Amino acid sequence: MILQKAGVAALVVLTEPFRDQIERVMAYQQADRPLPAVVLPHPMQNVSPEALENRAALLADAAQQILRGEWDR
Repeated sequence: MILQKAGVAALVVLTEPFRDQIERVMAYQQADRPLPAVVLPHPMQNVSPEALENRAALLADAAQQILRGEWDR
């Protein structure tokens, strides 16, 4: 939140089982806009190189959308 207020692009990256954690944290934050959260498939370790590459592409695409102001999730 502090980074956002300072004008720095910020986002949260987490995996599916932890989605509700960010929602709980955000409920207690006083912010003018919600912190974007990129939710990736779980787990992130012990996956094939192809799966890891796909997840990296998902994250890169989401980060680009956030930086362009096109994130609406």
